[in-house]
Amino acid sequence: MERPRIPLDEAQRLAALHATRLLGSAPEETFDRITRIAARLLAVPIALVSLVDKDRQWFKSRTGMDARETPRDISFCGHAINSDQPMVVPDAALDARFADNPLVTGPTGVRFYAGVQLYSVDRKKIGTLCVMDRQPRRLDEGELDALRDLARMVEQLVYHRQLAMAAQTLSERLQDACTSGGAAAEPNSASGELAWLVAHDLLTGLPNRQAMLRAIGQSIANWRADGTPALVACINVDRFKRFNELLGHRAGDDILVGIATSLQALLREGDMLARAGSDEFLVLLHARGEHPEPERALERIMAAANRAVPTASGEIALTCSIGTALLPQDGDDADALLNNAVTAMMHAKAQGRGNIQRFMPGLRTEQGRRLTLESHLRRAIAQGELFVQYQPKVDLRSSLLAGFEALVRWRHPEFGVIRPDEFIPIAEESGMALPIGEWMMRSAVAQLVAWRAEGLPLAPVAVNLSAPQFLQSDVIDSVRQQLEQSGLAPGMLELELTESVSMADPERSVVVMQGLRALGVLLSIDDFGTGYSSFSYLRRLPLDKLKIDKSFVKDMANSAESVAIVQAIVAMAHQLQLTVIAEGVDTAEQVAALRKAECDQIQGYYYSEPLAAEDCAAFIRQYSA
Repeated sequence: MERPRIPLDEAQRLAALHATRLLGSAPEETFDRITRIAARLLAVPIALVSLVDKDRQWFKSRTGMDARETPRDISFCGHAINSDQPMVVPDAALDARFADNPLVTGPTGVRFYAGVQLYSVDRKKIGTLCVMDRQPRRLDEGELDALRDLARMVEQLVYHRQLAMAAQTLSERLQDACTSGGAAAEPNSASGELAWLVAHDLLTGLPNRQAMLRAIGQSIANWRADGTPALVACINVDRFKRFNELLGHRAGDDILVGIATSLQALLREGDMLARAGSDEFLVLLHARGEHPEPERALERIMAAANRAVPTASGEIALTCSIGTALLPQDGDDADALLNNAVTAMMHAKAQGRGNIQRFMPGLRTEQGRRLTLESHLRRAIAQGELFVQYQPKVDLRSSLLAGFEALVRWRHPEFGVIRPDEFIPIAEESGMALPIGEWMMRSAVAQLVAWRAEGLPLAPVAVNLSAPQFLQSDVIDSVRQQLEQSGLAPGMLELELTESVSMADPERSVVVMQGLRALGVLLSIDDFGTGYSSFSYLRRLPLDKLKIDKSFVKDMANSAESVAIVQAIVAMAHQLQLTVIAEGVDTAEQVAALRKAECDQIQGYYYSEPLAAEDCAAFIRQYSA
């Protein structure tokens, strides 16, 4: 039998465990309800909330187990807390670690075990939520996710229980002091524990926003005393809401904990990292002798915050936007510095995400404009402020019209025409991407019907599908209704997806795209080359076309590497029987290079800028066969 290893942080782990005051406590229905649910949900006879003490494992809650505790040496959970991933043992009798374990060979007769680690508020592994069976078995991914979710519920119970007990103890101490007529009690363990819990984030164990404000206030006092400058940074995970929606909240929590761990490791003595909210972290950096400018530390922080998130079909790039404010230049009180860092972070997002921006006084005006645009965008559809332009796509071999891409524009009554790169991110973050996307599809179909009524030869019109349209709505029924009501041939409608949207939920993507293909519409992948998808992944998708991102096209005239990349993409796409479109084609040199690479179609200012609907008729007549 293999005894569990002792974790390297055992002293801190035990301190965190005993701080919960769970060991030896009476049974509580809130915990017992969770083990009963776990046993029923996973169809197992035994479910436990197991806490791993110095020499024993003790069960705060147990379903199907008579014993209240066992020696730590024979505990499965003692092994589980040495890993960051759930521990699953399909058949303990065939596992060298447990084959001769008394829990396996004795009356309990454990053959199957699955345990998810339980973390204290300061991210120490104090035990597990585990299930056991007397028969060998396996867990599928859905069952394991359910066990993870229940474990997070246990952690929430522990946290709220600690908070309530600390508050009660402190209240009793203060009441005793008042009753006896004495002075207020000295700071004690109860007040200290309550203060710690109130000032820290449950998920990551980091200080919270209020704790950061106090730390900034102390830095301001230090600056006034000795002139030491400091920097406040706000770090926001780009498109985190979308990651949560597509990958699940558990994966989102794992991302946040991973970022917190990476950033914490970079801080020097006296610096501070906090979590301010769902996807937002705060950093306080001070000048040091070897690094007099705290801004220099931000490059390492940015590198650690940006990461690749693994998914079933590969990796998706996750980036962060960072805004900074300097003490004393950008404010001399904590609220001002923090608010200015947040304003700079919002500017970093508006600049395209994944970058660092320092606060400048003019940003407040810009941020005010952004908030105004967000509120006005909600009325834009109803008041007819949105309109569509159509950019032609031309066949490189024949120089004839191959189709159009529908592009949304916004004519604001006060600010004039708003650039798409300004209002589309606002739409995505404010929940307006779905209604705008549905409006776009209706408009494009209506325009095709109008051209047909004029007797013009029709070419396919491509419409971009946003992530909410593709993943959260019944896009198949919506497209079917549009086609049936318009009487259009399905091949006249082309739907474009970005790489990241198609990869976010690969299994669902395949199902939805097969349903759309069954309707007869054309499907294409937009901006290929900017994500992490591979041609082996694309082979699974029922695609018709692939669009090369304009960043590669732009560099073709001056970069042999870009030429080689485009040639390789075209060759491999043709192997998959895909039509290849290059976007952002503006010069004759780019056209020549793309023709040499045997690209099929081009789109860009070389042939035409985006056209108003009424101007498309002349282009159709000129370039149609």
